[in-house]
Amino acid sequence: MDQAIAVVDIGKTRSKLSLWSSAGAPIWRTDYANCAAGAAPRQLDVAGIGAWLTTALAAAAQMAQLRAIVPVGHGAAAVLVHGDAVVAALDYEQPIPADIAASYEALRDPFEATLSPRLPDGLNLGVQLFWLERLHPEAWPADGRALLWPQYWAWALSGVWAAERTSLGCHSDLWRPAEDRFSDLAISRGWAERLGPLRRAGEVLGPIRPELGAELSLPADCAVYCGLHDSNAALHAARGFPELAGGPFAVVSTGTWFVTMGVGGAGPSTYDPTEDMLANVDVFGRPVPTARFMGGRDYEAWMADALGAASDPARLAEAAALADWRAAPPEIRATRAAIELARRADRALRLVAAEGPILVEGRFAGDGAFAAALAALRSAQPVYRSDLADGVALGALRLASPHARPAARLVRVTPPHV
Repeated sequence: MDQAIAVVDIGKTRSKLSLWSSAGAPIWRTDYANCAAGAAPRQLDVAGIGAWLTTALAAAAQMAQLRAIVPVGHGAAAVLVHGDAVVAALDYEQPIPADIAASYEALRDPFEATLSPRLPDGLNLGVQLFWLERLHPEAWPADGRALLWPQYWAWALSGVWAAERTSLGCHSDLWRPAEDRFSDLAISRGWAERLGPLRRAGEVLGPIRPELGAELSLPADCAVYCGLHDSNAALHAARGFPELAGGPFAVVSTGTWFVTMGVGGAGPSTYDPTEDMLANVDVFGRPVPTARFMGGRDYEAWMADALGAASDPARLAEAAALADWRAAPPEIRATRAAIELARRADRALRLVAAEGPILVEGRFAGDGAFAAALAALRSAQPVYRSDLADGVALGALRLASPHARPAARLVRVTPPHV
């Protein structure tokens, strides 16, 4: 039986398990639709995901000899554990009571130290922990632990407790990226010690729990990695493209959110939280200047009943000249909407002081007008499109198999005149 590496990607709406060869060839994939827990406050589907994961790993074990498992998870999530029992795992879309939010606001470190802007609902992990203290005083702070979302699954598989920088650096209020340490808030509240000892994303925490390995027919020495935050996994995958290796580059990750990251350059002189700027933290513990906007949602509003119409790069100049473009035919409207997105992406790239090649990935990487318009606006930098289907999984795989490279290729975008 061939050896393989399993990537467990626990997303916000779907969870995925994929099997890969060490060289980066996909072998098998399965997924699960996460269920929204009915309890108030809203909880993540820990039990449902856990049941699916054990079934999926057992099926994977029948196809290949698993030598490693690498967990990935979305940000702004943690699981409160008391002993071996899960107490709570708040959904970051759960609104926070006004009195809790007001009390929390006074405790946060300055933005200049954490580069973590105050966000709505529970999108700052710190406010979730602050609320959990009050919701579950019997478990916390007595002897409860909080496991960051990827590291919860690593602990469930290995029994080893850890914290990791890419999740801590995801607008959590818990990390000071320039100082590479927990925030004063996390230390003063006693959360730092309850989040676990710091480990690198690419460290092996230990082998699979013996009883779990036996139950699932996994090798006793199957290594469980610490794991990482999903956006940083995609960023780590981008580093595998030769066109981006060896110097600064930028990534424009497109979907509902457009997330623009400047990697390896000098970075911006200042961060402006009113512009939705923040710093992520990469797998090496380095701050990554980031600027975001909800491009996909705005695009859908602009397109309205014409959503689904294809843009036309050959008609960029025509679309750019229109004053009342929202009443234009669907193809022209899609082309002008792509131009508007490119202008906003260009602004985000300026905010993060992007240097070097630019990679466009995600939902709008296939929109030729968007890519061409962005290439025209950034004519001094090469712009590439990626058809990589699953950058998150590939980036996680590269922790266990650093020499794995993307099977997809990058396509250089030729800038027109807009």
